[in-house]
Amino acid sequence: MTDLEPEIETAIDAICLLGCDVVSAYISALQNGETRPQYQALDAAQRNRLLRELQSIMDVYENR
Repeated sequence: MTDLEPEIETAIDAICLLGCDVVSAYISALQNGETRPQYQALDAAQRNRLLRELQSIMDVYENR
């Protein structure tokens, strides 16, 4: 990951530790504007960045 704010990196690390199924659920939650503890402190722009990063991470797993 590059040029990510520390808060976004922390959220990504916390979410990814939960496994692929949970990451997919968090992607859906972010897309639906839902709040989860791992990213509730992030503002809207940070949540959009988090969503894009999680989608990129999952694309790697889905393309295997």
